[in-house]
Amino acid sequence: MLFAIGAVAPPGVAAEGVEAPSEAAAWTAVCPEGFAAAAGRNQGFPSDGQAREFHVFLPDDLDTARPLFVALTGTVAPEMDFVSPERAGFQTLVESGWIVAVPFRRCATEGRPCKGIGPQGTNDGRFWEPWFDGTFVQTNDEGPDVRFIESMVRCIAASYPVDHARIYTGGISAGGTLTHRNMMFNSPFFAGGISASGNFQYLSKFPIEPKDPIAMDPSIVVVLWGGPEDKYGGTSFYDVETRLASEYYSRQDGVVTVSCSGTHGHRWPPAFTSWAVETVLSHPKGTPAADFELTTPPEGFSCVVGPYTDH
Repeated sequence: MLFAIGAVAPPGVAAEGVEAPSEAAAWTAVCPEGFAAAAGRNQGFPSDGQAREFHVFLPDDLDTARPLFVALTGTVAPEMDFVSPERAGFQTLVESGWIVAVPFRRCATEGRPCKGIGPQGTNDGRFWEPWFDGTFVQTNDEGPDVRFIESMVRCIAASYPVDHARIYTGGISAGGTLTHRNMMFNSPFFAGGISASGNFQYLSKFPIEPKDPIAMDPSIVVVLWGGPEDKYGGTSFYDVETRLASEYYSRQDGVVTVSCSGTHGHRWPPAFTSWAVETVLSHPKGTPAADFELTTPPEGFSCVVGPYTDH
């Protein structure tokens, strides 16, 4: 499985055809004091008063700036299982020049069950923090997982050449929810995201979007619905969740929204990975929305630019 990355910019330089950032918006690569990111498992990364963990996959060629993908598992699969070729296949991006970062949930790092949502202050086993940030009190605070992921990427970039115009994220289910959170609250940092079956309003009771409107930076978001069988736990029906997400992004000026449907249910379909990654990669940070061209998706999937038209 190959993912064509084309020409990438050297560190600190925008990709070809993309406006370089101003000095005021200079992109910085920095680690917490005393920490240096390395290939493989990284433990004890300080973020919001917690010791976090992440894994880094590196390509062979590190002579020029590389695109980076942050892979976010859902509720069920362990982080490293999710990125394996047997699951989503994000690990295989390194074969064509990507850096792949795999952040770990606090529950996994701390040895707690990664299921369930409980009251504030308890070791409740919540899987990703947006389930806490966005489902109990709606605020304009991005939450600790969003801050952790940005800090993790900046630290990786302090050790390895990351093309800051091509930083993307994506995940399934709870990982799709965190993808939404990253894009809505931190779109200046990410060029794009891929949310497969991510909650958006959780039956309209607990919206995860900002309490007050936050204008998104130009970027690209791919939203994937798994069809009529895309359900989880008898409470979340992702026809509603994905439709609300696609409508939200479509209202944002400069954001390319690609709304896709399949028949695979509530899981990440490996057949979708290559096309989805190539789609977001074709639209690096700073690219005008009008320049985006939708290519034909894999067999079994339908996609449109803009909000869904099939549900």
